Amino acid sequence: MSVIEDNVSLLKRVREMCLTGQVANAELELHSVYRQAGCDASIKVTLAALLARRGEHGEARAILKGVLPGTVRQCDPQKVKLAISILISLGEHDDAERLGRAYHHAFGHEATRWLRAMSVPGAGRLRWSAGGQIDELARGLASEPKAIQALVFAQKYQRDLPTVRLLRQAIRRIVPLFENDARQMTMICRAMAELSLLEGDQAQARRWAHRGLEEDPYCAALALLINRLRDKGDTALPAVSVLTCVATHHPGYPDVQAALIRRESKEGRGESATSRLDAWLEREPYSPHALELKQEFAA
Repeated sequence: MSVIEDNVSLLKRVREMCLTGQVANAELELHSVYRQAGCDASIKVTLAALLARRGEHGEARAILKGVLPGTVRQCDPQKVKLAISILISLGEHDDAERLGRAYHHAFGHEATRWLRAMSVPGAGRLRWSAGGQIDELARGLASEPKAIQALVFAQKYQRDLPTVRLLRQAIRRIVPLFENDARQMTMICRAMAELSLLEGDQAQARRWAHRGLEEDPYCAALALLINRLRDKGDTALPAVSVLTCVATHHPGYPDVQAALIRRESKEGRGESATSRLDAWLEREPYSPHALELKQEFAA
């Protein structure tokens, strides 16, 4: 089982435990993995939420210690909102206000609405500039999210860096709108990953791609995108693991199969790559992708 599937399976088990009143066991399950390198944001948020629910706000804040005003742009919105709520519960209103301002600056109108609804310190003084170029584009994309894919495709065809930056900022602001819609979030994460890559920001491309896989562990487009990135030493989801997961779930996707075989060969796993290619040719003896790979390996 891949790391992605392990994470999905863990969260499902935790959900069932919570529904059946086994909250303590759920916390133990989460504790067993949250310190691991590359631990999903969803696991940390879930554990912190469970701790905060029983009044362990200090421990919850320790788990989210990386959520700071200077890191908000790299954080999942759910982590930021939970961190702000925990700071308020701890009576650390100045820190809550500073984090709230950073959240507002990163996410615009939707952040402002949440901050005011939750009576976060200083929220009443925040203003959203409806006439700003970023906010104007964000508002349009929020009402017509299908346009995002077309705009990103246009930039892949003919890149204009100022437009890429504008799109990244605008799409980033509407993320909170779609947090509970897995399909839309997958699309948004893919768009953000592709735009980040267009701007040469591999770290953010990797982060958004893996965030999208939390929503859809079997997204072929995200797996292929991750395959274009350099593996980061401490990530729990190396490209070969992601590709293996998607290739197993979608054996009929030739692009993913070919990418996995090439990746395994490149990483010195020649025997596994050859075995996988032989199995593919046995299933589809006339597959042009498989035949091309066979010729490539024979050269």
